[in-house]
Amino acid sequence: MRLKPFLFFLLLLPLHSVSQPILDIYFSNRGSESRGPAFSKVEEIHELLIPQSGIPSYFRVVKQYNSFGKISSEKRYNKVGGIMGESSWEYNAKGELTRMVNRQFMNFKGWITEQTQLTYNDTSGVLEEITVLFENQVKQRAQITPDKDLKITEVHIFDEKNVLIGRERVVYLPQNNTIRVLSYKSNEQFIGANTYPLDPKLPEPPSAIKREFNSHGDVILEALPNSKMEQGYYYEYTYDSYGNWTEKLTYQCKVNKNNKVRDKKLEYKIKRNITY
Repeated sequence: MRLKPFLFFLLLLPLHSVSQPILDIYFSNRGSESRGPAFSKVEEIHELLIPQSGIPSYFRVVKQYNSFGKISSEKRYNKVGGIMGESSWEYNAKGELTRMVNRQFMNFKGWITEQTQLTYNDTSGVLEEITVLFENQVKQRAQITPDKDLKITEVHIFDEKNVLIGRERVVYLPQNNTIRVLSYKSNEQFIGANTYPLDPKLPEPPSAIKREFNSHGDVILEALPNSKMEQGYYYEYTYDSYGNWTEKLTYQCKVNKNNKVRDKKLEYKIKRNITY
């Protein structure tokens, strides 16, 4: 989400993005969002302060969580209270994600639905298939290959005609608390890499983006290394007694080679009302 146009990214959440690996939905839903007691409900007010129109934009997100503190539903409303989209998550007895459904209103198309189904092996319990459906029609299907230790190592991705269109290879780097997913086209052309924490409770893994963190473990500075534009983002937070942030301010800024920040401009604000 970082170093991207925030409003655009959030409003289009989370219809499947080709820039993200198909394994993203699996690796991104393992950890709890709370640093204290499990969340029961979170209401967020998002405000884009410097839109191109010159008029501030607002929208509201309401998230519900299950008894294990994992997100179960999310609804997104525009500034007049109209619903723009909604998502739901389902889990198995182990707390592993089995299904996610996303409905979103698109101009000229009306409501469109995409769902992702995750299937686990009955014997080993390891993830073995991910299926993405668009309007109840199979759009993509991924077959997962584990190693002898039952860790996911490779994924073969097929389109709706069962034609191989890509591969993902998974590398585990425990010394850096990192899972690295390498994405390729079917002809082995490299597309990109994404990183995830091996243990979601530990600090974030290293990234190609230059980052600094505060004592709560939240990122406070991001910048592209060796960028001539020196573009970056600076973040400020307000916290509750459990160490969960209740307000997040995002500033666009300039960041020099020594991580010195200048020309801060407030761009984005999120306020959270958390119910435990």
